[in-house]
Amino acid sequence: MATAKNQQRRRRLPLSARLSLLVLFAAVLPLAAVVGINDTFARATLEQQGRTSLTTDAQAKVALVQEYLHERVLDGQALSTLPTAPAFLVCAEFSALPPSQTVKLAPIALQLNCATQLSVLYEPSNCRGLKVGVNRDTNYTTWALYDARGDSLLSSAAESPDETQCQVAVPSTAPAAAVQQVVQNATSWISPVYSDALRQNTFIDIYTPITLAPLTQNKNQTIVGFMRSTLNLNYIDGLMKGESGANGSGSYAFITDANGIRIADTNQSELFSSVLPLDAATQQQIASDKRFGNLTQIPQDSLPAVAGSLQSAANPDSFQSPAAPGSSVQYQFVRVHIQLTDPANNNPISLGWSYFVLSPISTVTAVANNQVETSLIIAGIIAVLAILIGLLIGRAIARPVHAATADLEGAAGSLQLLAARQQGAAGEQQWVVDACKTGLDSVRYLADAMNQAARRIIDASNWFSEYWDRLTEEQARRTVQHLLELARYIDEAARRQQASNERLGKAITVTDQVSDQLVTGAAAASKSAEQLEQVVSNLQRVVGGRPRGQAQQAMAEQGDLFAPMAAPAPAPSNGQRAAQSMRMDGPSGNRAPRAPQAPWNANQPSQTFDNGYGNNDGYDGYGNYGGNYGGGPSNPYGGYTGQPAPRGLPAPNSMRQQQGGEW
Repeated sequence: MATAKNQQRRRRLPLSARLSLLVLFAAVLPLAAVVGINDTFARATLEQQGRTSLTTDAQAKVALVQEYLHERVLDGQALSTLPTAPAFLVCAEFSALPPSQTVKLAPIALQLNCATQLSVLYEPSNCRGLKVGVNRDTNYTTWALYDARGDSLLSSAAESPDETQCQVAVPSTAPAAAVQQVVQNATSWISPVYSDALRQNTFIDIYTPITLAPLTQNKNQTIVGFMRSTLNLNYIDGLMKGESGANGSGSYAFITDANGIRIADTNQSELFSSVLPLDAATQQQIASDKRFGNLTQIPQDSLPAVAGSLQSAANPDSFQSPAAPGSSVQYQFVRVHIQLTDPANNNPISLGWSYFVLSPISTVTAVANNQVETSLIIAGIIAVLAILIGLLIGRAIARPVHAATADLEGAAGSLQLLAARQQGAAGEQQWVVDACKTGLDSVRYLADAMNQAARRIIDASNWFSEYWDRLTEEQARRTVQHLLELARYIDEAARRQQASNERLGKAITVTDQVSDQLVTGAAAASKSAEQLEQVVSNLQRVVGGRPRGQAQQAMAEQGDLFAPMAAPAPAPSNGQRAAQSMRMDGPSGNRAPRAPQAPWNANQPSQTFDNGYGNNDGYDGYGNYGGNYGGGPSNPYGGYTGQPAPRGLPAPNSMRQQQGGEW
């Protein structure tokens, strides 16, 4: 667990790093909050402004397209209102008209003098008019004059030596849709967009009806034919190319027809692709008309938002959608329907075109993005400054803390070493105390044993001196043997006392070593105390508070600083087991074992220093045991081999007899 705690402590960031992060957050978080709030409101405002800007641009471009097409329609109407145009058609087609129409046109044909004026006046005038029409705009390629059936009569593209001749060598027929729209509806009409075989350019045909009004002056709207002008869409393509990046990076525009096919696009790669799903019949019709050269299959883009806008009646309309299927980049779209009216009668011309301008949302909100980038740069600079300031402040604060930590680690190591030494010294001290107690008991024990032996020698000597003339030879021999045994007892006791003295000397030596260790421990404790005082001083510099001297004085006044501490209980040690090895073999307690008893008072077995006790073994005067003393309670003066003392001999007065033979 201690290892885990140490690892957890090591994983913590340094104090200087934490202070740096704190200063960083304190400096950056308010800025981030302000930037985030401003960005949220600014993006909504910028999107609205971008939508307004795109709408204005789209309406301006649509106005240019409408004005350009309006002028081209006026070009056709200007030529169709020349009196020679209906006069030529009446004279050229009078003989081929049905009788019902011939009756109506006979007065006019007679008035026009068709027989003489057709080739002299009407045809040259119309040829000059067609060639003048080509020159009205550089994007015109051909002007042609058709009768009411849709057959071409004159064309500016016809080869002729002069401008007065422009008859078509191989007459062509106008599309049935054009004849229906122009002749039956009596209004101008613009054809769908076409492309040449190589799809290098796009063009349209502008159809203008020719009536009898210039001849009759009575607004007679009888259709006698129509003009067709072929116009390249280079001007409109130029407008689309000019939209590349006009509303910010990545912005562009395109125009779709009634089928949703892109007829003009800033990106040429997307030209003639459809934003609406086309059915098979429409695809086949476009392929059969060869509207786009050799393109037989129209690519289709699945853009539901664009398709939905085409079906919407809102004009203009704005929405957000990807510009390509599967793309994740959102664009801001603005769609405006292109509407055109016939200048002659203000009737709408069925065109079906729609103008789209789009710009990436990131471009629309570029100001907000730039503001965010600028704010990020400022935040980065502030963050660097905050980190540096935090590091400086953190290091200034953390330096004394680190120093205090190092001192604490040193003090802790010293205290641990001191604790280990004190623990060892305590164990050794306990062992020394036990050893000294054991040695002291041994010395007392041996001194008591020698004292008993000495008293018995004195008593035996006195008894032998008093009764030597009455003793038999055997009794004398036993008495001498008993004295010899007592001498041996004293010799053994002296030897063991010498061993106890040596052990006491070793205990004293160990005591000196323990004293040295205690002195060393006291010095280490004093050094650790000084280090801890320095640590406290350093920490007070960090945390503040009263100076150390005032704190100690306050604690001393309260009686807490110098309060005595309870002495700790001695730690258990192996001293007692070690001291057991110093104890001498003998009975428990402090009493020495009985010395060998005299043969005249052998009511208890005689004992020697080195033998067990309480085994009822007697002493025979030769160091043999077997209970052959014959003494007992009934014979307190039993002699050697169970013989009584000499008759008439009293026991020595100096020898006290106790019950059980104990002295």
